[in-house]
Order: sequence, then structure tokens, then C-alpha cells
Amino acid sequence: MNTVIPTTTINLLMEYLNHRKKILEAMIKTFETKYGSLEKLKEKIEKEGVLEENHTIWDDLIIWENLDSELKKINNILKGLKTCLTR
Repeated sequence: MNTVIPTTTINLLMEYLNHRKKILEAMIKTFETKYGSLEKLKEKIEKEGVLEENHTIWDDLIIWENLDSELKKINNILKGLKTCLTR
């Protein structure tokens, strides 16, 4: 059984997700400025390790990975919602 979602609801959801996406992208940009890329940060941790008294770099990695994961989910949802609007 297909459920019909009003176009206005889909548009509002897309607006919200696009706003959230901008926030995530801005947060990721701060990490990119600090470390260059997620891969470079992982390499830095692998080479230098994490100081016992300061776990900031490790925390940054975890946060960045979570932001990246959420951004990918949002992009997939937006893609699906756009498909709904074209039907």
C-alpha cells in the first residue's frame, strides 16, 4: 500500500534537511580547516597516536565521522524526496 504525502509536507521536510545539511557542512569545514581531510586526520592519529592527557584529536575524529555519516544519510533522504516530487 502506497502512502501519499502532501507536496507541501515533502517541501517542508526538504527545507529542514537542507538547513541541517548546511549546519553539518559548516561543522565539517571547521575540521577540514584544522586537519585538511578526514583521511589525513586518521593518518595523523595512526602515525602520532593520541596523547594520554589530551584526547581532543580522537574526539574530533569521532565527531567528524558522525557528521560525515549523518550528512550521507541526509543526502540519501533528499535524493529520495526529490524522486517523490517528480512522480
